Amino acid sequence: MKRETQNPERGTQNPEHETWNVERETALPWLLEPENPPVRYWTLRDLLDRPADDPEVRAAQAAIPTSPPVAELLAAQKSDGYWVGKDYYLPKHGGTFWVLSALADLGLTAENEHVRRGCDFLFAHQRDDGEFCRRRRVAGQGLVWEAQAEHCTHARIVRFLLQFGYADDPRTRAAIDWLLTSQRDDGLWLCHWLRRGRYGCLRATLDYLRAAVLDAATAAHPATTRAAAAVYDLLLQPRMGRYHVRDLWTILEYPYFGYSVISALDALARLGYTPQQPKIAQALAYLLSRQSANGTWPLEQRPSRPPIDVGQTGEPNKWLTLDALRVRKLLHRQNQRP
Repeated sequence: MKRETQNPERGTQNPEHETWNVERETALPWLLEPENPPVRYWTLRDLLDRPADDPEVRAAQAAIPTSPPVAELLAAQKSDGYWVGKDYYLPKHGGTFWVLSALADLGLTAENEHVRRGCDFLFAHQRDDGEFCRRRRVAGQGLVWEAQAEHCTHARIVRFLLQFGYADDPRTRAAIDWLLTSQRDDGLWLCHWLRRGRYGCLRATLDYLRAAVLDAATAAHPATTRAAAAVYDLLLQPRMGRYHVRDLWTILEYPYFGYSVISALDALARLGYTPQQPKIAQALAYLLSRQSANGTWPLEQRPSRPPIDVGQTGEPNKWLTLDALRVRKLLHRQNQRP
């Protein structure tokens, strides 16, 4: 799709106008193009509400693992189930942890052999208390467990395990329980190497929320209520360095390896937040103000060397557009409830 300039009038529209309908969004035909099976699959499922057994849905899902960028990524998996190296986190944006995060968002599940082997490799790094920890080779000591899991990384592991279909696996339940026991009194989480900080970490907390909304029991837990309230209070706030992250609220970045207004709104909408709440309305209005005249959202920033090609900066981006429209639909639906 051709690059378009931003439409400033979109920010002045009522974001929950009664007549809004996702099927009238001009970007839909672009999102449904068969050249990108994962985006087509999620557009059919989440934007158009097609059932899982719909022939077009099944065809799009079946095409995901054989589409060129995904097939190449799966083929790069080592025989022991990891990608690149045995430290599941490294290289950053390219190791097993990052690849599995991407595959889950693309729509693969544990029905895929590569996914199962990757998760089996990762489960070998889970301790008895449920936490996932890296093991590093130390001269004279061999492989040594790191002191404690990082909450952000651990929460993202929980998220893609839930996406893959491991919700009922006792190992996933133990991983969730470990997170629930390590929440701070302010509703946030803080990685162990930042324990002396006055403020919790926004990224770790949002990572937890994005996992929690995928599991009914965890979504209903009081810890999730506290975490959601904390993230809501921080929506679009400046000086986020206090919360151990860069200022990313107003940057359209994909994948969401940090945090974003899109990923925050998505999680909060799934927990029942609505545009009737001032900060949700403000954040949604900002998001809609970034929509281009052709109905798309442009990619402004991406992590260095992500697992798959997510598009060029400055160009309309299918993943951002899909996720932004998904957020708008979620919030529109919440706003229509009595």
